[in-house]
Amino acid sequence: MALAKIISGAVSGIEAFRVEVETDVGMTGDPQIVIVGLPDAAVRESQHRVSSAVANSGYEPFFGRITVNLAPADIRKEGPFFDLPIAVGILLASGALSAASGKSSNKADKELFESRAMDLDTVAMIGELSLAGEVRRVRGVLPIAIKLRELGITKFLVPVENAVEAAVVEGLEVYPVKNLRQAAQIMIGEDVLTKPVISNVREIYSEHDSSSDPDYYEVKGQEM
Repeated sequence: MALAKIISGAVSGIEAFRVEVETDVGMTGDPQIVIVGLPDAAVRESQHRVSSAVANSGYEPFFGRITVNLAPADIRKEGPFFDLPIAVGILLASGALSAASGKSSNKADKELFESRAMDLDTVAMIGELSLAGEVRRVRGVLPIAIKLRELGITKFLVPVENAVEAAVVEGLEVYPVKNLRQAAQIMIGEDVLTKPVISNVREIYSEHDSSSDPDYYEVKGQEM
């Protein structure tokens, strides 16, 4: 596979929207990542984070020119949301993940991995990457999760710190990921230990200590 498409999302103003991260891995040219589709500075800088994250996660460094298209191309993309989907897209398009899933010599194991692999049409992911490949928290996950679920997404890979927030969306399986390798293994069915987060809205609000709220009866000079 020289071309891969990963679903992600972003926020423009107060509106969330779906983003398709298309990745084409070339076999020739200078090894670099070129990002198109109205990316801002933070998005363009992801090429450096992704390159280091892939190498430091134990995968072979890529060779040749990589083109990443963020669709729709007429909406400006802001923030580090796309580090994780770009990295996973590169691994898929270059064949690194299919090669990893085929390491086992046991035919039954290979078939099991294939049966657990996620459907790229119904899974989305989001997250910033550190140079070491760790997945970092991003802002705006809840509205993105709501929008993606409305559009038919059933599984969502997010940073651990964002998992509880995203999991309040009914009908969406949210997988917390700590690093790039874990996300890749979940995608191809090798990781069976990471389970979807279950979030209860009532429990979240019940954890709020109301005793810390201001008592307005202590305010003097104002009629209540």
